[in-house]
Amino acid sequence: MIVVVGRVRSDPDKREALVRIGQAVAVASRAETGCISYRLYEDTAVKDEFVFVEEWETSEALQQHFATAHVREFMQAIPATIVSPPDVKFHTIASSLDLADVSRG
Repeated sequence: MIVVVGRVRSDPDKREALVRIGQAVAVASRAETGCISYRLYEDTAVKDEFVFVEEWETSEALQQHFATAHVREFMQAIPATIVSPPDVKFHTIASSLDLADVSRG
């Protein structure tokens, strides 16, 4: 599994536009083959900071995602809504356990 975590700080005057753009790309991405989850969260500790969290079954699915029209549109629109470069990290996960599995030891 590939997990992508992207942090952006919105221009306070463009906050609603960022949320609208983020929600649109999230909805379209969740419909893609290989997308496990795609969410946009607002950071409650840092004003105007938002966090995108994506989970993909494979790196191939993620690469196909990058080639979609909705990602191209997102990448063109997002710079006008943020005040600094995005911080994006890609994590490759070898295994994942539920809390109940961890609790059992």
